[in-house]
Formats: sequence, C-alpha cells, structure tokens
Amino acid sequence: MSEHATREGRRRTPSRRRRHRPLASQIVVITGGSSGIGRETALQLARAGATVAVLGRHEGRLADTVAEITAEGGQARHLLCDVKDAEAVRAAAETVERWFGRIDTWVNNAGVLVYARFEETTPAEFLRMMEIDFLGQVHGAQAALPALRRAGGGALISISSVEAVTTLPLHSAYAASKRAVEGAMMGLRRELRDQHDPISVTVIRPAVIDTPGYNATRSHLAFRPSAPPPYYAPSVVAACVLYAAEHPVGELFAGGSGRWISLLQRTSPRLLDAVFGRWGVRMMHTAEPSRPRPGNLAAPSAFMQPGGLPRRGRSWSVSTALALRPGLRRVGVLALAATTLATAVRLGRKIRPDMRIRQ
Repeated sequence: MSEHATREGRRRTPSRRRRHRPLASQIVVITGGSSGIGRETALQLARAGATVAVLGRHEGRLADTVAEITAEGGQARHLLCDVKDAEAVRAAAETVERWFGRIDTWVNNAGVLVYARFEETTPAEFLRMMEIDFLGQVHGAQAALPALRRAGGGALISISSVEAVTTLPLHSAYAASKRAVEGAMMGLRRELRDQHDPISVTVIRPAVIDTPGYNATRSHLAFRPSAPPPYYAPSVVAACVLYAAEHPVGELFAGGSGRWISLLQRTSPRLLDAVFGRWGVRMMHTAEPSRPRPGNLAAPSAFMQPGGLPRRGRSWSVSTALALRPGLRRVGVLALAATTLATAVRLGRKIRPDMRIRQ
C-alpha cells in the first residue's frame, strides 16, 4: 500500500471523538489490579459486562479479584506482571489478545508511594518511583497501542494524580513521577491526533483515595502516614474509568477537592505555598507513632488491608458526578442561570417603586 493510500485511509478513519465500543462488549486490561483502585475498577467493569484482565505483582490477590468477578457471573483472568519490566508488559498484552481476541481499553493504574522529606529520599527511591509510577505507564502504553490499533481503536487510560498539578509535602518523588506521566501522555495524545489514530488518551487525577496503599507505602516518618481530607473511595475513580472507556475525553478529576486544589495551584500558587508550608507536613501524618517501613517499593507488601487513612473515603463526589453526566451539568447551569435571572428581575421590580417614592 502506498504512503498516499495509507494517509487517505487514516483521514477516513472515524474521529477519535466518537464513542468507543459499549462496555458490555469490551476487553479491558488493568495494571495494578490486585487491590485498591485497580480491584474496584475491575469489579465495576465486569458488572457493566466487560471482560477483564488484571495484571499485578501479587498472584494471590489477583486470583481473589478474578474469583470475585467470576462468582458474580463476570469473565476475568489474571497475569503476574511487574510493570517496570517492559518485555513482561508486552508479553502480557500479547497473552490477553490470544485469550480474548483483542484489547479495547488499557488502564495504567499500577503505582507506589514514598513518604519522606526531599533530602531524606534516596536516589535509589527516586529511581524506583520513576521505574514503577512513570516507566510502568510508558511500558503499558507502548504495549497497548499496537493492540488498540489492531482492534480498530480504543481507550488508553492513565491513573495520574492531583499531585501531577500540585505537590504535597513529603511526596516529592511521587509528584515528580505523576508529572512525568502527564507530560508523556500529553505528547502521545497529540501524536495520535497527527496520525489520525482512533485512540483516546485520558488522564484521571484522583484526589486522596482510601486505598490499602497507605498501609503499604514506604515511609521514613516517625508517625503513621496520612493525607489531607476529604477522602474518597476507589469507586469514585472507577466511575471515571468506566466513563473514559466509552467516551474520548482528555482529563477527569476523581473527587471535587482535587479539581479545586488544582484551580488554586494555577491561580494562587503563593497561597498554596503558604498553606502547605505552614500546615502541610502535619497534614501528611497522624499523631500515632510508627517506625519507618520499607513498604511495597521493592516487592509486593503482605499487608494490603484498607483503612490506612484516619477515616473511610466517601463513595460520592458531586463534582465528579456532574463531570460524568454532561446533560445533567447543562441542566444545572441552565437552572442556575434561570434562578439568577429571576432574582435579578425581582430585585429590579422592587427597586423601581422605591426610586419613584424617593423622587
């Protein structure tokens, strides 16, 4: 086929703005699918009818995720895979294609945390964070793109963080890895547009999510790690993934607090410097003494129970719900405009008689 014919074929490719396949007919791959956001997303996708493949480092928990899905009548399989190994991720993608025939959506979710002051974070820890949280997503994207093309298009979804926009104290390594992810995904999105590929690239920015990761994080602190409230449940992030798997969209915030703190970072960075500089470090841990711990940076942690934050995360976010329901958002805007107009009319009618009396 000539280069000209190839370009013409690409131009005739339906726009990436079209909706993707319905979830009920999708094959979805999720990295980090053994707990937290990954596990909840796999369960919700399966309940929506999708066939799910979960990847991760802990075989037992992966098997538990698959067992729960199949017990509910869904279809799922798992693969042991460390995302920092590019060849292992590529092999996993090929295996999923052999199992199910194609891949429609790929969710890059695997990630780890480090709690430490910048000067106490070792170069090895910075490197490990970049290998898992950043390069892990690069490996996933590079393995997924050929499969998504073979499927005729699809969705590449990156679980980023609000910390890709603003950095919390003691999280320099984590925030750096998430900013790197978003820089890479922005470049990829624009290259796919140039190539006329029907593949959407979505970054999802969770706020503070109540996951087992807070119990498994590497920590240099003398107190139990925590994070600033409000806290949200993994289901808030999962709802964003389900939406992005069907609707091409560039970015979504999972949790309203993330959207507002990102807005403050862009409009009033000095204010956030002052707030986090004064109170930020104490927001990042509880008063409960705790020894420094290795966490799951080098290997899967044996302790992955929920409840690492002071209280459980809420399962709803008004801001996120409106973002995922454009029709409802438009109705809300129209209702607000109508209310504002009606109030202005009432005030005008009240003011005019008063002015006549004074005259």
